[in-house]
Amino acid sequence: MSGRRLIYLLIYPIPWIVIGAFSLAMPVIVGPAKDTFGLFFALVFGAVCLGCGAFQLWRFNVADPEIPLYPTVDDLPIEKRAAVLSRIMIFFSTVIILGTAVTTYQLVLMQYGWKEGAKVWAPVAHLYDLLGFWPAVMFIPGMGLLVIIEMARKLRAVRKATEYLDWPE
Repeated sequence: MSGRRLIYLLIYPIPWIVIGAFSLAMPVIVGPAKDTFGLFFALVFGAVCLGCGAFQLWRFNVADPEIPLYPTVDDLPIEKRAAVLSRIMIFFSTVIILGTAVTTYQLVLMQYGWKEGAKVWAPVAHLYDLLGFWPAVMFIPGMGLLVIIEMARKLRAVRKATEYLDWPE
């Protein structure tokens, strides 16, 4: 078994199975639930986690060992890479915009005293404590911009490579 497949086995299906088994066994280990909703939630959550883990384990067992389980963009044929990279850039931009909006909203509430604390990402909270409002607000867009610039560089290289493939011999 290759290292990549072993890491996949340890990271994906086994934790799902452990969480599912623990959730199903929790009423026995901890004791009876205080209400029926808690009991049903633990049972349904455990069954869903166990099912997800079992499905991923089954998928791992039937997969061809030569094919990566979760291929990266670099594993795709060069003709498809540009389209996939463009879609990933659009999705990532949307996530960055939403993350920035949520973080800014939380920090504005705290900045103007409308709320005592904010639930933000730890690096953003540390920046807010050290440098103030605007560096904390601009941290997520700045990091996102760096990632998008790297993706754009890769997209340009892929388009240049596909351009050379279309040339007549």
